[in-house]
Amino acid sequence: MQLLRNDMEVLDHLVEWDLIDVRVRGARIQQIVAAAIREKGAPVSDFLLEFLDGELRVSAKIQKGFSIPIRLTIRTIDVTGSQVRIPLEQVSAFGLLPVPKLLFHAVGQRGLPEGIKLDAETMTVSISLERFLPPFVMADIEHIRVIQGGLAVRLGKGRAAIPA
Repeated sequence: MQLLRNDMEVLDHLVEWDLIDVRVRGARIQQIVAAAIREKGAPVSDFLLEFLDGELRVSAKIQKGFSIPIRLTIRTIDVTGSQVRIPLEQVSAFGLLPVPKLLFHAVGQRGLPEGIKLDAETMTVSISLERFLPPFVMADIEHIRVIQGGLAVRLGKGRAAIPA
């Protein structure tokens, strides 16, 4: 049954909100990403995410005949609509050698799940949030910040219906 407001707008949402602050656990993000790496059979080992206040440090080893340790830093996460853009900073191999963009061009879209893109020119990862939200939830994400132990996500106006 649908409820109607005075202006005849259909109300089929169980829950509505104006603002919600949510914390996403970094340890769980690491588990999810590591499982996706294993599932894809990517030549990556020793994958580690270190969530600090204002900075996410990522490290892993790429297996290409021999082990190549890679490190990078994420300081900002930009949200526009349902798109999240994550600039990759200080990308290095062996702790000090800058990784050429050519390597990222080679990686391109291979091995990336649907809804995730890598722009090698800008060294930016783009993620479509629609991939992660259940279809019965509509939410505006105002911002995402890296905090000690995970991510702080501020949801703006949103609503959720009862799942079909």
